[in-house]
Amino acid sequence: MVLAFGAAGCGSDSGGSGKAGEKATVAAKPSVMSIQEAFDAYTAASAPGCETAPECQDLVTAKLAAAVKVRAAMKAEDPARFEEPIGFVNRAEKQADYYGRDNLGAKGNSFAVSWPLQQMVSWFREHPGVF
Repeated sequence: MVLAFGAAGCGSDSGGSGKAGEKATVAAKPSVMSIQEAFDAYTAASAPGCETAPECQDLVTAKLAAAVKVRAAMKAEDPARFEEPIGFVNRAEKQADYYGRDNLGAKGNSFAVSWPLQQMVSWFREHPGVF
């Protein structure tokens, strides 16, 4: 994002762009889901289960993507309060990067990513009423 500020003798009086009639714009901050909405989406993404490596690849990828949204919601609400479950999502992403995001269908790799995500779920169960 670039902000332009006019100064005496620099640019023009039309917002600093130098083009008459042009207005400066600022991008709006994207909205973040509530923790409850994001967690419900995570639960739905993790529900199907898998049997084959391609199914497990799709499942773990979907779970990780949904968990990233849960993390974003937690960070938006109170990063200090949700430090521990945020850390679980961070660990899952690191594991996915380590094993390769295109190789998450293998049982060991899938477990390495899914285990910290399960710890996140357990944290929410141990802290009822956080939604």
